[in-house]
Amino acid sequence: MKQRKWIIQLALWLLLIGAVAIHYLYEPWGFYWKVSSEESDSRIHIIQTAEQWLGIREYSKAHQEILDIYNCYEPLPQGYTVQCTDSWCAAFVSAAAIKAELSDLIPVECSCERQIQLWQKMGRWQEDDATIPLPGDLIYYNWDHKRPGENDGWSDHVGIVVGTKWPFVKVIEGNYDDQVKYRVILLGDLRIRGYGTPDYSKTA
Repeated sequence: MKQRKWIIQLALWLLLIGAVAIHYLYEPWGFYWKVSSEESDSRIHIIQTAEQWLGIREYSKAHQEILDIYNCYEPLPQGYTVQCTDSWCAAFVSAAAIKAELSDLIPVECSCERQIQLWQKMGRWQEDDATIPLPGDLIYYNWDHKRPGENDGWSDHVGIVVGTKWPFVKVIEGNYDDQVKYRVILLGDLRIRGYGTPDYSKTA
């Protein structure tokens, strides 16, 4: 009798594991809640623009192309020309915004912290730990924050949200191991500083 009960429990666990595996293998990364088709198109557009650079490495021709797009923007933030030796995650998301013609919604900057300040001025900054972002939102990290409590320290990295698949969020980032790569991170991870939330409804 005990052996039969154990077999049933094992079978249930295997079914659960199988269901979870199917969910993560076949369920697409996407929207946590529904938005209009026009807003969805704009959100997907910024992601697809960034994905054109997926896999490019630092010091490559494509890396310089990203920096050139940023450096040709007028007025150039802080009057500073980003060099190939600089950290370039914020320049990457800014270049994607410029190329996608969405720089009116996404503030152009080469500094994560200054970009956060611009989001705050726009009233589009969100740092609630319960936030579940939408594709096209910008996610900011503070890698030094590793203990429970409010994460309000200096932001040192940024990427573009590709989509969510609870309890994870998928992000595309520049300057991730010196290249453009995807990252998958837990929603509510202690190192998430907050989110810039462009008002894509303005493009509808």
